[in-house]
Amino acid sequence: MGWLRRLLGREQAWVERWAVYPGEVGGRLAMYNIDLGAVEAAPVARFPQRYDVEFAYTGDGASGMPAADELSSIHALDAAVRQVLRSAGGALVGRRLSDRAGRITGYLPAEATPPPLPQVDGLAPTVAVASDPGWTRVREELTPDAWQRNIMDDNQVVQELEAHGDRLNLPRAVEFLAYFPDPDRAEASAQDLRGDGFAVTVERGDEGDFVLQAIRRDSVEPPAVHEVTWKVRGIVEGHDGIYDGWGCMVQTGA
Repeated sequence: MGWLRRLLGREQAWVERWAVYPGEVGGRLAMYNIDLGAVEAAPVARFPQRYDVEFAYTGDGASGMPAADELSSIHALDAAVRQVLRSAGGALVGRRLSDRAGRITGYLPAEATPPPLPQVDGLAPTVAVASDPGWTRVREELTPDAWQRNIMDDNQVVQELEAHGDRLNLPRAVEFLAYFPDPDRAEASAQDLRGDGFAVTVERGDEGDFVLQAIRRDSVEPPAVHEVTWKVRGIVEGHDGIYDGWGCMVQTGA
């Protein structure tokens, strides 16, 4: 939130926008399911109490992620926590799973007393309520970093392709766009990308900036696509450009 909005006592609009992304906790795989609208609005002054629900699960083995038959219980617990928070005037913020343990987090008004959490088959959750007016857990533990945001951006495109029956493993021409304030930085970025096998053009845009288009033949199947997009983003932003994402034609053939 901008400082002027804080000084005027105005909170940023909070519109739910849920996203799933991976991470690490103590060197172990973690999976986050977070309301990015809450992350962008944090802290929200009318919700100074943090509500945490912690639970353990058996897991699927080495990854520490839930087994398939445990996911339904975890989803049921998500729904139960959301209902408890809503009944007390609060809101759900997100969930983290890692190393056979999970934590669901929400926030409540100052004087709210949430009702007891219903039992959920297969889980024995514990509830804790604590003062957290600065939303430290959101800002320090649940806010995605640049790599995680890159994955989320990629996944939006991937999900759209999948909705049209795309076979993500099939190579195709993948196009990237970026914008630069001057031709020197655009050309420097183009040179780096050509060294990685991209066909690159730079043209003057309608707004007076310089538009870079980079095309290379790749599959778009995660997780490999994330490495490609992260590299392109890094080259563009390393030359003070604005990375504008990627796209491709749907591939459904053999």
